[in-house]
Amino acid sequence: MLAVLLLSIWFQNVDFQGWETLGKVKLVPGYDEFLGEEIEKPLFPKSISIFEGTRVTVEGYVIPLETSGSSNYFVLSRFPFNSCFFCGNAGPETVMEVYTVEKFEFQDQKVSATGMLKLNADDPLHLFFLLEEAEVEILD
Repeated sequence: MLAVLLLSIWFQNVDFQGWETLGKVKLVPGYDEFLGEEIEKPLFPKSISIFEGTRVTVEGYVIPLETSGSSNYFVLSRFPFNSCFFCGNAGPETVMEVYTVEKFEFQDQKVSATGMLKLNADDPLHLFFLLEEAEVEILD
């Protein structure tokens, strides 16, 4: 009976909870050779790193990076555009790059994106989280 209870608790702790899980990233000071300056780098605890390379689903708001048409790349934000990281109202743990399987007609809308999670601690030209081979479902 005790073993079943312990396994139940363990499995509850490893469920991917979207932004709640990703929000556990720690920021540590570091030097970036490419930028030639001190920056804050992500440190991914085990509660995040165990999901790297697995298919996860994250809900959020599309932040389009192009002005018209469709694309297979956009930024997904935990918060709507007026409260997102790029407006200065949230941290870098609240956005991710999404690369879709098919072109996506983007707008500022709420979506669910499912894809392979990739963690980025080394490339300052990309966000901390990337979702590759993603499929997108519009929720609004």
